[in-house]
Amino acid sequence: MSNDRLSASRRLDVALAMAERGDIDAAIEVATAALEVDADWDEAYFALAEMLEKAGRKDPAIDAYREYLKRDATDRMGAEVRLMLLGAAAMRDRLPPEYVRALFDDYAPRFEHSLRDKLTYRAPELMFEAVRTLLADMAHPLEVLDLGCGTGLVADVFAGKIDVLDGVDLSPRMLNRARAKGSYRDLVVADITAMPDMATSRYGMVIAADVLNYLGDLEPVLAMIHSRLLPGGILVMSLEEGDVYPFDLGPGQRFRHHPDVIADWFKRAGLEIISDQQGALRQEKGVAVIGRIVVARAASAILGVTTVPELAVAAIDGECGAPVILH
Repeated sequence: MSNDRLSASRRLDVALAMAERGDIDAAIEVATAALEVDADWDEAYFALAEMLEKAGRKDPAIDAYREYLKRDATDRMGAEVRLMLLGAAAMRDRLPPEYVRALFDDYAPRFEHSLRDKLTYRAPELMFEAVRTLLADMAHPLEVLDLGCGTGLVADVFAGKIDVLDGVDLSPRMLNRARAKGSYRDLVVADITAMPDMATSRYGMVIAADVLNYLGDLEPVLAMIHSRLLPGGILVMSLEEGDVYPFDLGPGQRFRHHPDVIADWFKRAGLEIISDQQGALRQEKGVAVIGRIVVARAASAILGVTTVPELAVAAIDGECGAPVILH
């Protein structure tokens, strides 16, 4: 580390401590002084931008986020996400992959405690209830692909009810924790929009729990999912619900999808919706996050279906929840 970076780092540490105590104006002064010492430090620009945003100084915050992006084209800290939320950047159809990877790598050690104990995240349980009545009639051995599997919360719920479970996630550190559970046959670090080869080429079921919130336009990934399903295979997924058509970016830095667009996307992807139910997925700042649990079957097998089972997916009370920014 250069002397300039070391000196700037000391100043930024002080600034962050001041911001933590609520002395935001003094924190901005000290963070600005850090950048006067080392004007090329990308992380310092991002920290300054966050302080300025917290202080309600929108235009200087936008400038500081843009300075960060000049120095980190991969945007591992998510400056473009902040600019979208500030109305200073066009809405994109996904969050930057490097940002999502860095976010979850950092979050991995406290992920399950935060979701389960603090935010009462219940999406995997709701998803299991949505497909429970279908499992008995599905061909066995039932091989299942868990998209965005994280630390393996889906495995905690589905283990013992299916035969084989494979997982894909963008974060290596999340996968390390999933691997330690011993519930998965195959775990691969990959972006679900560029799916790798897996141990099985086509699955009887695909599960996407709280992962499609990081994508806006779902049509390409739904087509990919269809290509990985056996004829008659089932997709079960959770989505956060929004009022803007087709989607918008919520303050929790996840996409929210309008209910009316879901049916169109599924039809074009060759998937037939057999259940689309509302439920409270988790809690954020004391407020239940309302989402949808969607179950669909590969359209090639729909012709043989005469009835649709009643699926026990109901809104759960306002105490339930999940991560503040999370997967």
